[in-house]
Amino acid sequence: MKTTRRECLRPLAGALLGAAATNALGFQPNAAMWSDAEKEKYLKSAGIVSVEEIGHGVTKPIKAKLMLAGVEHAAKIQTVDKELPDFFGADNKPVPMRDSWRYNVAAYRMDRLLGLRMGTVEVARPYKGKPAAFSWWVDDVQFEEVDRLRKEIQPPDPEVFARQREVSKVFDELIINIDRNLSNILITKSWKIALIDHSRCFVPYHSIRNTENLTRCSKGLLAAMRGLTAASITQAVGTYLTAVEVKAVLARRDRIVELFEREVKAKGEASVLFP
Repeated sequence: MKTTRRECLRPLAGALLGAAATNALGFQPNAAMWSDAEKEKYLKSAGIVSVEEIGHGVTKPIKAKLMLAGVEHAAKIQTVDKELPDFFGADNKPVPMRDSWRYNVAAYRMDRLLGLRMGTVEVARPYKGKPAAFSWWVDDVQFEEVDRLRKEIQPPDPEVFARQREVSKVFDELIINIDRNLSNILITKSWKIALIDHSRCFVPYHSIRNTENLTRCSKGLLAAMRGLTAASITQAVGTYLTAVEVKAVLARRDRIVELFEREVKAKGEASVLFP
């Protein structure tokens, strides 16, 4: 079959178009391949095309369609920032608690500081005159954890998936996530866990909220937690946590590390820690 000159030129035209888009944006047009820095740049700079109610979540977040240099992607926007009733821990003493968009940004940065890469990219950006968190809309989601359990769907590699869940539980205790539920644990088609919605975290409580969640931990996460300092956390989270909140993170870290060290002594490393 004879090939026309126009057909021969199509691949070249496509390549040139891709190069032009890359130059215009500063990164390639396939958003799935973007780095965290590129996603942050997009979330901060993209225009808002449309918004819609998500329809679930107590903080009433909205979904926004964004556009930048011809590349479309979605984001979740949260503007919530209010006091909540005091938190009461095991000592029954009241601890002030907030529901705030800024904790989404802080949780993302803590996630990356610890090397987990389970949280979504988050940036601070005003929305309708209010400070807000813009969250990268998770691509390739097949279902929420609540749906997986309800439908009794088993992961292809149960141990790999279980390890992700164990790590996510340790992270939630470190940042004291008051509002973790099975609807804000997303499962992608490649069976990676994505953690969303962190506006109710970082209560300045110095103890572990749920010790029953701390059954196993990765060696990498344990080492990363041991290496945390007030300076390293502050450098990572910037102004999105107060000094009091940073101090509480370190206090919880100390107790979490101590718990796992005791468990290793009692049960053996292989029963508690995994690669």
